[in-house]
Amino acid sequence: MANIDIGNILKSVEDQSKVLAEKLFKQYTHQALSDVRDFLEKSKDALTRWVEDLVRGDIDKDEFESLIKGQADVAEMRALKQAGLAAVQIDTFTNGVLDIIVNAAFAAIP
Repeated sequence: MANIDIGNILKSVEDQSKVLAEKLFKQYTHQALSDVRDFLEKSKDALTRWVEDLVRGDIDKDEFESLIKGQADVAEMRALKQAGLAAVQIDTFTNGVLDIIVNAAFAAIP
């Protein structure tokens, strides 16, 4: 079984999320990154388990993507909400972050 470093995946997600936040929110990048870090911390165990399941072949890419998309409820994005951003903007960012997670995980698997 390939040895996947979840830390590298999380770092990649954080870096790519920063780029997305800068593009979408400009002056609210700090709040967006705070929310992403909070989400990743809350989801780390599940993400680790799902990546391991994917590597072992216990789940396929579609199942993995579905599990990640199901994490949208965990992504509370409190700081962005407190900054007064519209729900549509926050949802766009959240969906972008979930896509980044899926792509980062797939990229890390040989």
